[in-house]
Amino acid sequence: MVLIMTETTINKTNEQETLPLTKITGFIKLARPQFLIAYFIIALGALAQGLVQEFSINAFHAIFAIFATLISAIGVHYRDEAGDWASGYDKVIGGMGVIRDGILEEKTVRNVGRIITAVAIALGILQAALLFLDYDQISLFIIGVPIFIVIVFVNFLTEEIPLGHEIFTTGSYLATFYWVYLSQDWIVNSSVIFYSIFIFLLVFALVPYQDIADIESDKKTGKKTLSTKLGIDGMGHLCIFAGLIGLLFLYASMLV
Repeated sequence: MVLIMTETTINKTNEQETLPLTKITGFIKLARPQFLIAYFIIALGALAQGLVQEFSINAFHAIFAIFATLISAIGVHYRDEAGDWASGYDKVIGGMGVIRDGILEEKTVRNVGRIITAVAIALGILQAALLFLDYDQISLFIIGVPIFIVIVFVNFLTEEIPLGHEIFTTGSYLATFYWVYLSQDWIVNSSVIFYSIFIFLLVFALVPYQDIADIESDKKTGKKTLSTKLGIDGMGHLCIFAGLIGLLFLYASMLV
């Protein structure tokens, strides 16, 4: 307890002494821009699917959907960083290092993440309501329920459940695809389903690589990731296999 209090006090003192520009940089790092770009590209893929099928794009709903998903991802990233730190992970390596370096306090990161998540949920509900008013369609309300559950309990689902880190992280990209696609009131046919499976397998093949550098640290702290269980070679083989199988679903989406 004394150790925890001392560590918290040190981090709080460091945060107070951190320059404003450094704090701003820390907040930007916590948003994990590299992953936001990935979410944005997946969202574009959803719109591209509609264009291929010669559907028309509602620009307002498209921009709203993409914005909502990015805000949701940022909130999760903040809470994930704080949650990992509280669980004893990323003390030496891993994460964005903002809490570890004393730039921001864990409590600050967690509270900001909760606020951003609340905003994202409100935006999601609003868009689902607008889609219902515009098209008499409840699809966003339907897929919004599991998305809401994952967003709220993300730390437990990704850290405490076997394969949770990989499955739910990958699933967030799949959810982005369908949220943007369904925001247009487009039909879901076999081509869309096969394409979405391709996206899932592609992202699943890429997600574990971000954990490779943290394998030894994750093993020591007991973090449940496939990389710690399978090792670099095993993880590499699985990712290559997932990527290749994903290509088959991509081909299928073009043929049906």
